[in-house]
Amino acid sequence: MLSESKVNLLEDVALIDTLQSSKETSDEVKQALDQAEITMKKIDDTREQFRQCGRQASILFFVLNDLVKIDPMYQFSLDWYKALFQRSIEESREQMFQDRYKSITRYHTLQVYRQACRSLFEKHKLLLSMQMCVKLQMAEGVVNEDEWNFFLRGGQVLDRST
Repeated sequence: MLSESKVNLLEDVALIDTLQSSKETSDEVKQALDQAEITMKKIDDTREQFRQCGRQASILFFVLNDLVKIDPMYQFSLDWYKALFQRSIEESREQMFQDRYKSITRYHTLQVYRQACRSLFEKHKLLLSMQMCVKLQMAEGVVNEDEWNFFLRGGQVLDRST
């Protein structure tokens, strides 16, 4: 419209209305983009919080998976574990914790222990508790892996004469 205008730009009412409309549309789009950016940041922050929940769930699965080293009867399928995790998400909605991911994590950890203990011999339940505790603390950096290996295996002396 600017290039085709035959009259003075200040006198062309249709052109001025179109430019005003374009400016309003531009402002609306800018506001929508700003709002979308804020929403994306909230989504990213929430995702990062739930990533901790997923990390802990994966650690617990591998603790259960390691039980087969104790007794070949202790085998837990990934499908069973995924169903347990899904049920933990659904059931934890009823509990009132301030943070949703903490609620899921607490409830799921308890359910993993309860469900796994159903299939363990009594003498292995304490071992499961210890493994769960140590592996979760190792992931948080509370327990050093070298110190844990020293605890399990003891010190190894290379030269027995000293």
